[in-house]
Amino acid sequence: MKIAVVGDELIVRAFELAGAEGFIANDDQSVVNIVRDLITSGQYGIIILPEKFLMPTRKIREELLRRRQVAPIFIFIPDYTGFKDERAKELKKIVSLAIGAEYNI
Repeated sequence: MKIAVVGDELIVRAFELAGAEGFIANDDQSVVNIVRDLITSGQYGIIILPEKFLMPTRKIREELLRRRQVAPIFIFIPDYTGFKDERAKELKKIVSLAIGAEYNI
């Protein structure tokens, strides 16, 4: 399985140097379209995206969970605009739902 990175040119080029296949997208709709195509292809085991695309890809990721599809794995990274903590908030919500109580760090 391959590794894909989706984002702006700076992030894509950096991960391409490490061997990932890059797909440049600068807006939410482009990212959603590319991610759907990557999933449909079945060739990618990991998809790396900047954290700013956490919310636009939420429905896609939830759809995969409902189908109990474990691949691809999504990795959200802070980009050069700074850490936004959105992924940590999402994980906290998921853990709280799983244990049946609010999880506080």
